[in-house]
Amino acid sequence: MSEEATVVLSPAVPEAEPPPPGSPTVTHHQEIAERVSAALDELLALIPNFVESHPARRGFVRTHQSVPEDFVATTIAAVEAVPELQGTGCFDARDARDVLQFIDAFRSVADKMQASATNLQFTIDARRAEVNNGALQIYAIAKSVARNPLSTTAATYVANLKRDLGRTGIGRKKKETIPATPAPTTPAATAEEPALQPARRVA
Repeated sequence: MSEEATVVLSPAVPEAEPPPPGSPTVTHHQEIAERVSAALDELLALIPNFVESHPARRGFVRTHQSVPEDFVATTIAAVEAVPELQGTGCFDARDARDVLQFIDAFRSVADKMQASATNLQFTIDARRAEVNNGALQIYAIAKSVARNPLSTTAATYVANLKRDLGRTGIGRKKKETIPATPAPTTPAATAEEPALQPARRVA
């Protein structure tokens, strides 16, 4: 009696659907940027009671930043010690203590995120400066090459580069026009102060 082998067919893996015609191509840097953005969203979701900035709340928040933390800590102690201060509904000592702990823990995180945002913007500006500097150098070289009457292609691109640059004198300051110093004028004679007459030569 022969044993028949049982073949188990795994479900077919669906092939990735090709993008619809006319859809924009996602670049490598865009993919990385999306991953970083998604990671930031996940990090922000970890922050308890995260509040987004809104114009309607900025005035209230800005005008209540000058109260010292020591004053709040003493208020917590007073509310916890004086029964008459409890249950007023305007100050929760337990919540206030939690807020002070939150501030102490996340202040350094906020500083680090602000520094990271500054450095990211500087990275963008630095990379742009490098490629802009290279493009300006090529423009200068192309203008030199285009002086040759046989370099018609270079001359065409120089014209296009000049058009797209849209301005002249990159990195140069306009010369300041120094106003001419007016020549000294002799004040006119007045009735009280007659004009001086040239001295007569005595023989």
